[in-house]
Amino acid sequence: MIINKKNKILCFVFWLIGSALLLNAEVHAMPVYPADAPQEIIQQQDTTRTDTSRTDTLRIRQKGDTTIIVGPVRVDTSTATRDSTIGDKVGQKVTEVHELISAGTIILILVLLIVTHLINRLLISILDTLSERFFKYRLTLKRLIPVIRLVIWAIAFYIILAGIIDPPWGTVITVLASIGVAVGFAAQDILKNVFGGFMIILDRPFQVGDKIEVGDDYGEVTQIGLRSSRILTPDDSIVSLPNGELMNKAVSNANSGAFDCQVVAEIYLPAHVPIDLVKRIAYKAAVSSRYVYLNKPVSVIVLNEVHEENFIVKLRVKAYVLDIRYEFPFKSDMTELILGELNEKEILASSVHRKG
Repeated sequence: MIINKKNKILCFVFWLIGSALLLNAEVHAMPVYPADAPQEIIQQQDTTRTDTSRTDTLRIRQKGDTTIIVGPVRVDTSTATRDSTIGDKVGQKVTEVHELISAGTIILILVLLIVTHLINRLLISILDTLSERFFKYRLTLKRLIPVIRLVIWAIAFYIILAGIIDPPWGTVITVLASIGVAVGFAAQDILKNVFGGFMIILDRPFQVGDKIEVGDDYGEVTQIGLRSSRILTPDDSIVSLPNGELMNKAVSNANSGAFDCQVVAEIYLPAHVPIDLVKRIAYKAAVSSRYVYLNKPVSVIVLNEVHEENFIVKLRVKAYVLDIRYEFPFKSDMTELILGELNEKEILASSVHRKG
């Protein structure tokens, strides 16, 4: 009721302004005659030519017994009509806006947004549960989450525009243009992150479940949102990375959508250890681990490095883990098996005694 009263008051004010302008123009358009003006002059003035946009009148001056006719004077009445039309249009636009966005409409939009949020959370929870239950389809189900979230919100916004507000297309274009200009200056970073989120979903440089490294951060991608993406680090910490930065930085992907990924265990040994024996021990330890993925090759690389002015042997054991979640347990398992075998054969002890 308050909104309707305001509409009526605004329309009445604009109507009064337009009427006043029209009346003012008509008053100025009427000729003014002195009391002793000749009758033929008055009749001639009454028969002056007029059209829809202007009126030609005669102005008369009286000096003593002499009557001076000055004219014709052209009076433009189109300005008043144009001002009245503009006022009516403004009042009509205000009325249209108030009709589109009423109190009931706002409440309905808020309810729809809350319901959409709850549906999103419910579907994501169901997909997470199914992905943990069906191991074979775990990554596939998790990668559906960003797409489903985007589709649900897109449907919700379409219902709000087309079903609830239902504005004219001209109004939609005008409002979107105004909002675009305002938001473009005020929220450039947010728009950059949202655009980056769309590009990540479409281009897929990484997906949910991948192990990625961005700068100093490394971990498993747990969520890809419109504004940011989240990764789970080996220390069980959640790191949120803005999508805009992810689009502008180099991203290293360890598995690129596969369950398995390569794991590298590095072991430093004295320079005098028997290389061939150590390589056989390392290879045996890698292939005997319960986390190893044997469908891909296992390699052992030996490097010679200098540490604190001493030569040392750097052993790099490369193998694939059967599930990316077991990356660090697999790395620890390989290291323990290699060192245990070396100690059992007293290779490290003999090297220490030789050095002494």
